[in-house]
Amino acid sequence: MNFLAHTTIIRNLSEQDLAALDDAAKRSRLSREEYLRMLIHHDATDHLLSGDVSDLRELTKQMAIIIEQNTAAFQDLSKEIEQLHSLQQLR
Repeated sequence: MNFLAHTTIIRNLSEQDLAALDDAAKRSRLSREEYLRMLIHHDATDHLLSGDVSDLRELTKQMAIIIEQNTAAFQDLSKEIEQLHSLQQLR
């Protein structure tokens, strides 16, 4: 990725917020700056994926219905073939 150097200053953060950020960054094994950059990136790009996720959920539901319908049709066909096979053996 190519990053243009931009500096943003955030003022008036409480000590509790800074401590929470530092704890979260430490758990993620990132510096505060890296952690904040990651949070901003995820927040800034999340809207790009939300539509795709909704589309995938709907597609998954539709595919499950189609699979169920195809399975039922296959089972019916299989029964018909078994019946035809049984009739041929009787002759």
